[in-house]
Amino acid sequence: QLMDVMSESSCAAYRDVVRGQPNFVPYFRSATPELELAALNVGSRPAKRRPTGGVETLRAIPWVFAWTQTRLNLTAWLGVGSALQQLEPGQKDTLKAMYGSWPWFQALVDLVDMIMAKSEPEIAANYDQQLVAPLDSPETPELMALGDRLRDELSATQDALLDLRNFTKPQQHNDVLLRGLKVRNAYVDPLNVMQAEILKRLRTESFASDEEQKVLEDALKITINGIANGQKNTG
Repeated sequence: QLMDVMSESSCAAYRDVVRGQPNFVPYFRSATPELELAALNVGSRPAKRRPTGGVETLRAIPWVFAWTQTRLNLTAWLGVGSALQQLEPGQKDTLKAMYGSWPWFQALVDLVDMIMAKSEPEIAANYDQQLVAPLDSPETPELMALGDRLRDELSATQDALLDLRNFTKPQQHNDVLLRGLKVRNAYVDPLNVMQAEILKRLRTESFASDEEQKVLEDALKITINGIANGQKNTG
C-alpha cells in the first residue's frame, strides 16, 4: 500500500513538470543538446518519431541521453523526491524498514542514489547560462526559473535519499565509484563547459563556410562521446 501511495505521488510530480509546465519542452530543447542529437549521426534511429510535437514524440534513448549530457540526469530521479517528502513520519519509518529488509527496494534506492552522485547541478546551471539566458524571448525568465526549480528538486531528492539511507553524501560507502568520479570529473567537467560553448556558437553564429561549421559539429561529437564515456551512461 505504501508503494502504491509513493507511485501515485511520484507519477503526479513527474507529469506536473513534463506535461504540466507549458515551458518545459522549450526549456528542454534550449538547455540540452536534444536538437543537435537529431541532426548528428550519433544513433541508429532518428531522435524523434516526428519532426514536430512535444515530449511524447521523442524516442526513449535521446530523451534520457540529452539530460545525461548536461549532468542533470532528470529522467532518473524526477518525482522520487516528491514521493519521499510527502510521507508522514510513521510512513518514513516503514520505508526505512523496507529499505533494510527488501532487496528489490534497496537496489532501487541505491540506483537513484548513484545517479545523485553522478549529477552536477552546477554543470547543468552553466548550460542554462550559456544557452537559455541569452534567448531573445519574453519567456526567457520563465525558462530560467524552471531550470532553478529542477535543480532545487534535485537537491531535495538528494536530501530525502540521504535521510532514508542515514548517509551524509551519496554513495557514502561506495569508495570505488567515488574515486572513479573524482578522477573522471576532472576530465569530463571541461568537456561539459566546452559543449555548452559549442552549442551556443552553433545556434547563434553565422559561419563563413560550411567547413567552419563542420569543425564545430565535429568538436560537438567529441564532447558527446567524451561525456558519455566519462559518466559511463549513454541513455
